[in-house]
Amino acid sequence: MDEVDVVVAHRQRVTLRVGDVFLKVDGDPAHADVEVRAMALAPIPTPAILWREPPVLAIAAVPGDAMFDLATLTLGHEERLDDLLAGYGAGADRDVIRAWWSLRSLAASRWLIKHSFDPDAPGCEFDVLRSRMQEPLRLVDRQQPWEVPQS
Repeated sequence: MDEVDVVVAHRQRVTLRVGDVFLKVDGDPAHADVEVRAMALAPIPTPAILWREPPVLAIAAVPGDAMFDLATLTLGHEERLDDLLAGYGAGADRDVIRAWWSLRSLAASRWLIKHSFDPDAPGCEFDVLRSRMQEPLRLVDRQQPWEVPQS
């Protein structure tokens, strides 16, 4: 039997993971409607919608990178990242999550331009990317690819 993991929970929504399925329970069914439409229009692959029984939306977990999953859950809700990571525990890499956010913004920008939208409008994708560039870079104690190894 699969364990039930609480991924994120607050007054508006709770997201549970049961095996390879995410269950999103939303107090306002209109939020899930918007999410389903957005997933259908997304310029990048999104998880499969398995079923929908308001107020619950079941989507398939994307196998692979856990940081991608965390980034997907917090995209557009960066203020919730600390809450999510508090429940996630050790091992989460904020820099990798932020990199996934940037990649998604870049992919979305291409789609927006192709469909005559302006990703450079205030608050849109390019603003998100610019804000990423102004965050301090966290250095880790490891050799950088451009450094010559010391012998």
